[in-house]
Amino acid sequence: MNAPAETPTKLDGNFQDKSLDPSVNTVRKVGDIEITAFCDGILPSRVDVVKGIDLTETERLTGVKKGEIMWMSVNEYVVKIGDKIGIIDTGGADRMYPSLGLLIDNLKKGGIDPAKIDYVFLTHLHPDHMYGLVAKDGTPNFPNAEVILHENEANFWIDAKPTGRENVDKNQLQVARHIKDYRDRLRIVKDGEVMPGMSIACAPGHTPGHSAWIVHSGKHSAMMWGDCIHLPVIQMMHPEVTTIYDLDGETGAKSRRRMLEMCVTDGIKALGAHLEFPGYASVVRKGSGFGFEYDF
Repeated sequence: MNAPAETPTKLDGNFQDKSLDPSVNTVRKVGDIEITAFCDGILPSRVDVVKGIDLTETERLTGVKKGEIMWMSVNEYVVKIGDKIGIIDTGGADRMYPSLGLLIDNLKKGGIDPAKIDYVFLTHLHPDHMYGLVAKDGTPNFPNAEVILHENEANFWIDAKPTGRENVDKNQLQVARHIKDYRDRLRIVKDGEVMPGMSIACAPGHTPGHSAWIVHSGKHSAMMWGDCIHLPVIQMMHPEVTTIYDLDGETGAKSRRRMLEMCVTDGIKALGAHLEFPGYASVVRKGSGFGFEYDF
């Protein structure tokens, strides 16, 4: 997501980095694949970023009033497939908000050396998902990793001509900065299996190449759905609701429903970028919409 203008950046005093809380179990198994949730921090938002639903209903569902800060977790997932290590998304780093930028330290404290990560699987190229590619001094945080991205997303953001849309053109410049040192190990892919245990499914709308990564082993699978869901308490029950962050909200709503249907129909577990940390969930059908049960 692109952050809304004038969003408060003061860090909530009640924030706790649960990535380092030993009472929070952050490891799960999907068949033979081990997944570990990490948190880059929390991102401030507000209730009026949503579109297609009455504000009073939004306030009722969230318990947050207009003008108040609503905090969202920013989660990433390390996957261990055989002797290889990958990470899905890289967080927003400390250049986006002072409440972000915890990922690299959390990886190290969790016994994972970023230099030994083999793959970075990106859902899309918005700041809170790709700024963590690069350290504050401009050097790569994952110096030996291959970065893997859907071709539709690459075609829209990388080496693209200005569009005249301020939010898009500004982000193009940031994409260039953060991808620069990965160009010789950037792999552009189409829908389908990218390697044993990892498949990608384009879920456009939020961005043209926004994608979900599906981790699979044997009969088991889990989907990191990126920004298919920003505000779960609203968009699970009302998947038609869009946000100001979406470049094409109508298409994004269709993608969201399709991804949620896949999770229910195929028994795919969810890894939520903006679900409450650690963001593990099982999706269930609930009336005309969906619900979720944390953990799996």
